[in-house]
Amino acid sequence: MKALQSVRAWAPVAVMAAALIALCAAVVALPAFPVDETRYLTVAWEMRTTGSWILPTLNFEPYSHKPPLLFWLINAGWSLFGVAVWPARLAGALSMVCVLLSVNSLDRRLAPGAEPGQPAASVLMLLSLPLFVTLGFSIMFDMLLTATVSAAMLALWIAGRSGARSAFVLYGICIGLGVLAKGPVALLFTLPAALLARHWADPAVRRGWILRIALALSLGLGLALAWALSAAYLGGHDYAEMLFWKQSAGRVTSSFAHARPFWFYVPIIVLYFVPLLLWRPVWAGLRQRFGANSEAFVFLTCWIVPGFAALSLVSGKQLHYLLPLVPAVALLASLGLRGAALGLSTADRLPLLILVGLASCGLAAVILAPSWLIPNNSSLVFVISQLKLPLVLLVGALVMGALTLVGRSLEASLMGLAAANLIFLSGLALQSRTAIGQLFDLQPVADIVQEFGKRPIAVAQETRGEFGFLARLKRPVQHVPEDRIACWLAAHPDGIAIVRTRIRAEGAKRDSGSTTALLERKYRDAEMISVLAHKSALIAPGQFPDTCTTKNYEENEGRRAEHGAMFSGAGVFK
Repeated sequence: MKALQSVRAWAPVAVMAAALIALCAAVVALPAFPVDETRYLTVAWEMRTTGSWILPTLNFEPYSHKPPLLFWLINAGWSLFGVAVWPARLAGALSMVCVLLSVNSLDRRLAPGAEPGQPAASVLMLLSLPLFVTLGFSIMFDMLLTATVSAAMLALWIAGRSGARSAFVLYGICIGLGVLAKGPVALLFTLPAALLARHWADPAVRRGWILRIALALSLGLGLALAWALSAAYLGGHDYAEMLFWKQSAGRVTSSFAHARPFWFYVPIIVLYFVPLLLWRPVWAGLRQRFGANSEAFVFLTCWIVPGFAALSLVSGKQLHYLLPLVPAVALLASLGLRGAALGLSTADRLPLLILVGLASCGLAAVILAPSWLIPNNSSLVFVISQLKLPLVLLVGALVMGALTLVGRSLEASLMGLAAANLIFLSGLALQSRTAIGQLFDLQPVADIVQEFGKRPIAVAQETRGEFGFLARLKRPVQHVPEDRIACWLAAHPDGIAIVRTRIRAEGAKRDSGSTTALLERKYRDAEMISVLAHKSALIAPGQFPDTCTTKNYEENEGRRAEHGAMFSGAGVFK
């Protein structure tokens, strides 16, 4: 009997582990997604190529949009495992592990008495959120920032309860790492709770609190400034202005990218917390917790509310900017689950099963008749239409099987939710990787570019580094407007040009003129990337107009450069 009980207890853990391994295997096979992932890989690659570990560059010119911590970690992964896409994903995956470890420790400190050796409820909640886990495997800055914020808040809670000097030091170091991860935005998530400590900290440690927080903050900002001042010196005046003003304060009032209305994050919350929003015990626990004004509740509120309000007021908004607040919400829900008389029931799984059933039926319908249901030939529809119906139904059945654990006990319910999410993500990633590669993988284009790595290379749209890493380029590419590509190739007959255009109507053909396409590949929904070369063997003397001769072309481009020079960090591949 004991053996049977042991098997039942460990079965959900085994299912979670198997699903997580399958998810890792699927993610390893995914390409680097343009434009964000390919851009950050290129910055890390140029850092490695040039040995410029202080000043990040994009297209070998100063890149001020992001601090260097992620690029350092990517290069550390490359040093251990070789230069490839998958070691770079380890930075996000390890950051997610750090988040889970910090949240697990903080959960047990906020509400002591949890079972030793078992994952905290908040950890299992995070693993049950599809968007959280997905961002953990991306080559982005947000999970790394979330790891530093979670560790900082753990240190802050310890400091507020014990007054330990080491906790203040750790808090300051984590703030510094957060700034190095994504800039001063780290302060939005870590500083308000420290300034409001009189509402949650132990009265015995409040004496001299502001001074100790100021010293910790000075330590953290000192670490960040040590890099920023060095980078500003190396990058020059324009880079320093972008780094210290436009990329921080400038985004608050007048974002030059991702400007959204103040209510933008309200519906985003729903996306983050599906399927937990359909699980009744979470609502019951939160309802009871809001009536109990404990120090832990106030601490988490000071983490969530100021951060959410500040992000809502900032002009630039993106879905993943909310990620550092997600652990706090999971911790708040965990507190509610522990303190509420939940009355767990197998009926609690019904909304979740209905959601999975509807999602499976919807996917099946799109697979069978994509053009009937969704006329727009979008990337999402294309990926769904390439899924295999039997496998979709199998994954749906496995997810429903994991959800049968919901309602048996609190721990079993949370493990069932986490296992269901990991099964769903691994199944989706394994089935969609081929279709995703057809739409987003730029490696075939980069392979052609790499063959011409020592020759002149032009791009018709301003580069965001799509090919720098993938083609292992060691020198910059040149931006040439599309209407001047033919002239540029005439002036550089040994070079190539990369052009991205909308796919023309069926039957329409490109006017090849003096160029030939080495490769044409569909990109995203209705775009085509072409690698063009000069038909040097077919060109007769005098075929090009005078403005296309090498001498006149270079003179004209020199004049254009004098009057239209741009700071490289703001380049956009549109």
